[in-house]
Amino acid sequence: MGLDCSHDAFHGAYSSFNRLRQFVCKSIGGSYPPHETEGLEPEAWYFGEGYNKEKNPGLYEFFCHSDCDGEISPEMCSLVANELESILPLLKKLEEITEAYGHILFNGGYVGTVEKFIAGCRKAAELNEPLLFS
Repeated sequence: MGLDCSHDAFHGAYSSFNRLRQFVCKSIGGSYPPHETEGLEPEAWYFGEGYNKEKNPGLYEFFCHSDCDGEISPEMCSLVANELESILPLLKKLEEITEAYGHILFNGGYVGTVEKFIAGCRKAAELNEPLLFS
């Protein structure tokens, strides 16, 4: 079993999608469970300094969305894509010191996997279709 997103945005294990969100969150100075830092709420995720739900609704959607079902609206897909694209330099820097494996490696590493997710979000938005998670 695993996560399949429409518009070829992501196909892989649930654990791979979780690792992807950990990586993205870490790149902006945040933390996504399971946390490397002790004392953080085990089920909560944390934005890095300078990021928040109001300023970064696309990243908020990316981190909060179910990893097994549901959809992201075309309008929100545009925000997700734009905000992920804006942090690509941070992702590239972190990828230099982070080893990819499994579905992440198969999809081109962390940056390649995020770029594929961005492309899927853009395609869904362009077609005015939701990005489906199943």
